[in-house]
Amino acid sequence: MSNFISLVQNEQMKIYSRVRTWVMFGIILLVVVAMASMLKYVIGSGLSHAFSFVAMSSSMSWLVFLFSVIVAGDIVASEFTWGTIKLLLIRPATRSKILAAKYISVVLFLVTLLLFLLIISYFVGLIFFGLSGSVSDQEAFPNIMQSYSIKFIDLLMYVTLAFMISAAFRSSSLAIGLSICLMFTANTIVLVLSQFKYSWVKYILFANTDLSPYLLGGQPPIPGMTLGFSVTMIVLYWILFYVVSWLLFTKRDVAG
Repeated sequence: MSNFISLVQNEQMKIYSRVRTWVMFGIILLVVVAMASMLKYVIGSGLSHAFSFVAMSSSMSWLVFLFSVIVAGDIVASEFTWGTIKLLLIRPATRSKILAAKYISVVLFLVTLLLFLLIISYFVGLIFFGLSGSVSDQEAFPNIMQSYSIKFIDLLMYVTLAFMISAAFRSSSLAIGLSICLMFTANTIVLVLSQFKYSWVKYILFANTDLSPYLLGGQPPIPGMTLGFSVTMIVLYWILFYVVSWLLFTKRDVAG
C-alpha cells in the first residue's frame, strides 16, 4: 500500500512541478476576477451576495475540463514520447499499479481544479459583492454543491476517455483533441440523432453524462430515460474505458 501511495505522490509531483500547471490555476483566477469585474462594473448585474456569484461562475467549469483533459491526455502518452516509460517500469511496482496511480492523480487534479474554482469564486465574490443578499442567496450553497457534483461526474467521464486514448494510442494530441471535440459537439450530436427517434441513442455515453435533468429539474435528452439508467450507463462506460486502458498499457510491448 505504501508503495502505491508513493507512486501517486510521484505522479502528483510530476504534475505540479510543471509550469503549465500553475499557469492553469492562474488562468482560472484571472477569468473569475474578470467575470466579477464585468458583472459589477460593466453589466451592472446587481448581485448582492457572494454565493450568487459562485453559482454563476460555475459556468467556468469548461476551463476545468480543458485543463484536466490536457493532463489526462498527456500523463501516459508523454512517458512514451520522452522515453521515460522504461525507467518507470523498472520499478518494483506492477504496470497495473502504475496505471492506477496515474489515473488517480488525474482524478485528484480534476477535483483540485474544481475546488479551486469553487473557493476562488467565493472569495472573489466576497470582495466584489459581499454578503448582504437575501436569505435565499445564503441558502444557495447546497444547490451550488449539488451543481458542482453533477459537473464532476460529467467531467470525470471525459477525463477518463482522454486517459484511455492516451494509454491506447500513446498520443497526447489525439487524446486531448478528440476529447475537446467531443465535449463541445456531443450534445449537438445527441440532439440531432434524437430527432430521428432512434431508440439506440440513449445508450450513447454523452446522452447520459449530464444528470442535471434528473436532479435539478428538466427533461432527459431521450424520453423515457431515468436516473438509474443513466447512472448504470456511466458506470458501464467507465469500466469499459479503464479496462481498455489497463489491457493496452499492461499487455503491450513497450518497444512496440
